[in-house]
Amino acid sequence: MVKNYVHCETCERDVFLGRKNFDKMYDEVLVFLILTGVGILIYLILRYSKKPNTCPNCESEFDLNNLPAPKAPIPLNQNSHTHKVV
Repeated sequence: MVKNYVHCETCERDVFLGRKNFDKMYDEVLVFLILTGVGILIYLILRYSKKPNTCPNCESEFDLNNLPAPKAPIPLNQNSHTHKVV
């Protein structure tokens, strides 16, 4: 039969045999690291799981080889820096 309760001569206490527990600070750090790792993993899965040929609003898929011509040219924003205003 194995003894689980012994007297430690170094600290002069009766103790239960077992592994030393983490301090509270280490528990909080471990939980933080696990949650951030899981959060980053979920973000990457959601970010890269969508195909690049889908509409960002309704998520309908487009055939990139047979796209129809746009009905009207897309107007440039007046505040954009792509053109100069004289």
